[in-house]
Amino acid sequence: MSIHVSPEDASLHELQSTPIDNVLNIIDDGLVHLPSYRELYYRWENQHWEAGEIDFIPDIIQWEDTSAEERALRIHALASFFQGEASVTDGLAPYVIAMPDEEMRIYATTQLVDESRHTIFFTRFFNEVLGVDKGSLEDTLAHAKEFMNPYSKAIIIEALSDVADRIRREPQDLRLLVEGVTLYHVLIEGTMALAGQRALLEVYRRDNIFPGFRAGFTAVARDESRHVLFGVKFLRDMIHNDRDYAQVVYNTINRHVSNALQSVAPPENRIEPMLAQKEDPWETPRYARRSLEKKLRVIGLDMELPTLPPVPTFA
Repeated sequence: MSIHVSPEDASLHELQSTPIDNVLNIIDDGLVHLPSYRELYYRWENQHWEAGEIDFIPDIIQWEDTSAEERALRIHALASFFQGEASVTDGLAPYVIAMPDEEMRIYATTQLVDESRHTIFFTRFFNEVLGVDKGSLEDTLAHAKEFMNPYSKAIIIEALSDVADRIRREPQDLRLLVEGVTLYHVLIEGTMALAGQRALLEVYRRDNIFPGFRAGFTAVARDESRHVLFGVKFLRDMIHNDRDYAQVVYNTINRHVSNALQSVAPPENRIEPMLAQKEDPWETPRYARRSLEKKLRVIGLDMELPTLPPVPTFA
């Protein structure tokens, strides 16, 4: 008899075969009854995992049997996640210092540890499985950055770096922190990353490829469910204390939401082939938009988001 294991409590091995939607439902459940900052901290303690313990040998064996064309597609799909994890790791430290409450600050330190772990996880996978090792981590990341689409670069590289630097220079200006959390936790993690993870992990689970990677990347998604719930609670609390912060959130979403949705859409040259194969090119952007709407409602904002093409009708 099989025993159901909650994705909240699953081990790395169990996460390997856990449907990603089961993990992402942690966010939907949390949006109904937002956990406290202390509860999120305890979740972090209970959900610890080690990037160094993942067995990548099955992944290496599968990679050796992968065609050159498929290898290029896999690296292209994964490189932006790798660079993204490193970018958010580098940008988070000023947030920790700027947090106005000790419970918030303590939780934010756990996220910094998480992001570092995610970067090491991707480093191992790129080095040991994909054979991408440019000598130093910085050089390998520079190589990964070349695969990012311009929309991801605009948010993850340019906008995140800019707001993190402004928070660093003026940590007492809570408007900057509200802007930064909106960009980092709600748009980058809660809209772009989770939508992209969902699309990629479903394919990998369906095709039963890269079991070690699936385990680690599903654990990454579970970590980021905590981060997203923290961001939503933080913004709701800040707006509850001062309604003027709502305008900061509104302005930040308006400034970046188009790039966020475009970042998870297929390139233009892929749309016609996907339609010809009866695939919906906008399934992932549509999921990202719905996800963002849910979070904004809990934060306390009702705003209009960019429209997307309707679900295609196939004969």
